[in-house]
Amino acid sequence: MMKQDNGGPLGKIFSLDNGTGRFLKDELEHVPLLDAARRFSCVFLSTSAKDAVRLNQHLSAAGIRAYHAGNTREAEMLLAITSARILLVDIDRTIEPWPEILQKLDESHSNVPKVLLTARTKCISSLILSDFALDVVPKPAYLGDLLCALEWAHSVEQELNDPEIIRAIEMRVLVAIRSAAQQEASKHLHR
Repeated sequence: MMKQDNGGPLGKIFSLDNGTGRFLKDELEHVPLLDAARRFSCVFLSTSAKDAVRLNQHLSAAGIRAYHAGNTREAEMLLAITSARILLVDIDRTIEPWPEILQKLDESHSNVPKVLLTARTKCISSLILSDFALDVVPKPAYLGDLLCALEWAHSVEQELNDPEIIRAIEMRVLVAIRSAAQQEASKHLHR
């Protein structure tokens, strides 16, 4: 028997019934919590505490810690004082207008990948992706889609903030600049 649940960004979460082989809609209390080691953290910006609790329970089973921020100031504070380096924003549940929030957070935390949840039209996704976010997950969100977006954000965050990768990129850029300068100098000598 499937129960109706229209609330929150995780409104459609399904599990496999081993007896019948059918997919059933999970309720919050049926989510199995595993002894998963914390792999990484994110800050979830939303005015809904209920969604934050539900999200944290689902993500904790995958080893992801979600800190809840009710507004932009709290999100910035949590990004500064916790190990969270990913921002998950429900742009449908914010106090301030979402374009202002995203611009402000992008200015203050440009190296923090942003994943957005929204029930808005697909047209808005391309606008958001081109300016502010790494990924947009449509609501109601499937847990697999959300986990994939967060895993991708985690790998991007590691690349953005890994000193060895940054040094390797800097070295490639310097080599390319030197090579271009040498080619330009040799052109002037052969004239």
